[in-house]
Amino acid sequence: MARNWSIPEAHCNHQVDFTPRLQDHDISTQPRSKRTPAYHMLHTTILDYHQHAKYHLKLATIMRNHNQFKACLILCDWALASMSKALYIHKYHSVHPPKELTMNEILPLVYTDTESELDIALFIGTMQHMSSLADYPNDQPLELDNIEKLLQRTEEILDELATRLKDDSSG
Repeated sequence: MARNWSIPEAHCNHQVDFTPRLQDHDISTQPRSKRTPAYHMLHTTILDYHQHAKYHLKLATIMRNHNQFKACLILCDWALASMSKALYIHKYHSVHPPKELTMNEILPLVYTDTESELDIALFIGTMQHMSSLADYPNDQPLELDNIEKLLQRTEEILDELATRLKDDSSG
C-alpha cells in the first residue's frame, strides 16, 4: 500500500544527502584536469544538483497549478538549495556540500562584481525561512499572486545561477 507523505515529512526527508561518499578521497586536493575520474565525479555531482533544481521547479509549477501553495513554496526552496549546493561543489571542488547552507556560505557562492548578489542571497534566505514556516498552520493563507511572483523569481535566479555554472566551467 502506498504511503501518503505529508508536507512536513517530505520537507524533513528532503534533507538527505544523495552525493556519493568516497573513502579517503578528497576531490579538492586533486588536479582539475577534465580527464581525471575526480573531475568527472565532481562534474557529475554538480549536474545532479542542477537537475534536481530544475526538477523541483517543475514540481513547484505543478503544485501551484493544483493550488497547493505551501508545497509550491517548499519546492521552490528545495530548487534554490539544490542550485546553491551545485555552486558550492563547483566553487570548493568538493562533492560533500553541507546539508544546509547558511547565509555566510550562500553569499560568497552568489557573489559577483556586477550582479545583484545581495538580492539573490536575501531571496534564498527568505525562501528558506518561508519554507520552514510552511510546516506550521498560518492565519493568513498564501495567495496565488504572491506564489506566482515567488515562483517566477525562483526561476529567474535558477537561470542566472545556472548560467554562472556554465560560464565558469567553460574556462
